Amino acid sequence: MMLNQRLSLQAKGNRRDKLVIISAMLSHAVKGVCKTELMYKVGLSSAQLERYIPVLVRSELLEISNHSKKLVYRTTGKGRSFLDVFDTLVKLLD
Repeated sequence: MMLNQRLSLQAKGNRRDKLVIISAMLSHAVKGVCKTELMYKVGLSSAQLERYIPVLVRSELLEISNHSKKLVYRTTGKGRSFLDVFDTLVKLLD
């Protein structure tokens, strides 16, 4: 499912739901992404990103690796399973 369809779950003018934010983060990190790119692609502040990353890493949905002296954030297999289940739930709401 497209990220735009996931984001349409939120009502206009309302803040994004945590699960929508998590889904967006995991979607953008499937191939690996640096922190700054993830922040801009998902539309989060640095402080917001710093709150979500440890939760996703502890939950084993996101992994951090060191690549050429840069930290790379990548969605794990468990994170991809989360995206599949989340997409199924979104489809049921359509």
